[in-house]
Amino acid sequence: MRIKSAFVGGFLFIGLLVVGFIMLLRSCLSQYDERFALAPVLYFEKEGKAVLFSLVEYDKTTNYSRRGGFVSKSISARYLVQQNDAVSGARIQDKEIKDHSDIKYHPVEMLGGSNELAWVFVGELMAFDPFTLEKKADIALLEDKHPSLKGLFPAERRFYMFNPDDRQVYFTASDGTKWKLNTSTLAITASEYDPEKDPLDEEQAAIEKLQAINRAKQDSMFRNEYPGKLLAQGKITQKQYSRVREDFTARQKVLYQERDSLQNLEAALRTRESNMRQRHSAIEWLSRLNPSYGQTKSNQDTLAGRWFGMLSKEEIGKLYNRVSWQAVYQETARRQFYVGSWTPGRNGDLVFEKENAALTGAGDFFLDGGFLLDKYTAIPIRLTNPDGLLVVYKDKIGQDGKIRLSRLGTDGKVQWTVETQLGSFIDWLYTGRQLFVVGMNNPELSGTQANLLLCIDLATGKVNTYDYFEQGK
Repeated sequence: MRIKSAFVGGFLFIGLLVVGFIMLLRSCLSQYDERFALAPVLYFEKEGKAVLFSLVEYDKTTNYSRRGGFVSKSISARYLVQQNDAVSGARIQDKEIKDHSDIKYHPVEMLGGSNELAWVFVGELMAFDPFTLEKKADIALLEDKHPSLKGLFPAERRFYMFNPDDRQVYFTASDGTKWKLNTSTLAITASEYDPEKDPLDEEQAAIEKLQAINRAKQDSMFRNEYPGKLLAQGKITQKQYSRVREDFTARQKVLYQERDSLQNLEAALRTRESNMRQRHSAIEWLSRLNPSYGQTKSNQDTLAGRWFGMLSKEEIGKLYNRVSWQAVYQETARRQFYVGSWTPGRNGDLVFEKENAALTGAGDFFLDGGFLLDKYTAIPIRLTNPDGLLVVYKDKIGQDGKIRLSRLGTDGKVQWTVETQLGSFIDWLYTGRQLFVVGMNNPELSGTQANLLLCIDLATGKVNTYDYFEQGK
């Protein structure tokens, strides 16, 4: 009996040693774990509750070694969806959805939000309720709902497109047919949506049709109603000639006015088309995540009937008098806030009175500064109550420079300033009352792996911070 007890006790002791060793090893390896958000982060609000929904990757270290200056480690990656409070930034809950080994095709990424659902691609198309993290859609559910498409949902991410304009998902089935997925009802209908189609093509075609009609009328008049020709053919008398010529000239004038009006419409349409193409290109760049610092800002804007510029003395001297929303690059430029007026141009553009632009504010300089752009419109964020603009600028030149964010009134006065501690923004989201910034300041991460979430109250400048890397462990 004593021998049996000693055997059991020894076995239990060895077991405890093994468990203790494993726990100690995991504790040592856990310091090399990585946890980060896969931007963008989505904002949802319902019944007075506001949350942030994010797609998170957790890389659990299973082996780690260092030889000389080289580090080698093995990881086991898992993907989670997470809910954070939109005011405090604190994590409310998270939920694991897939292991790396379960995913055949990459990338894993956030697609976008629609109404009350967040859409992601994690080895397949999926949707979640951001308030409960309950899965609301995946391929199996969609196939059950649409039996005719069973086996036809593509496995690769590149065949799905989340359209930010209407917030619908467009996809090409495995047989090449094209479909539209209603992201609210999950209904699927055939679609010939072409993302490359110019929305102004129909207007251009209508103008060209009217121009052709106008030219045909002019040709017909000169061919069949020209007074000199009618007189020579004996169709009118010399006595009738003056009256016919006056009538011809009057109708000719109307056609010329119509022609000029159509030409002006066409010129305005081309200006609008050029602006739309430029804006569309800017939105595409901004949507690619982690744009360069220069692409996050513009040097001009209009608000409440006035023109505003964030320019250095050299830049305003060279500036053309047409209002344009341009990215600004020059890391050593010490820019200041200018205010002026603008008038509508003949081709639908805006013209500002450069010679009357006034330097305002308290003599503040903004190093490599500019007006922060709204990612969804590619024009500067325009604040209200009271009117104002958000300015991003650097605390110093060079790669170590960090971004500062200030709210400026239309009088140029700084109302508050935030030190973001970020060299660049991976993503940011403006809601009207808040600005959410996602970035990376952890040397263990790279690319678009974001560890830092800033929740900024735009009225007060108060910042609440959440670190996916540290606080998520």
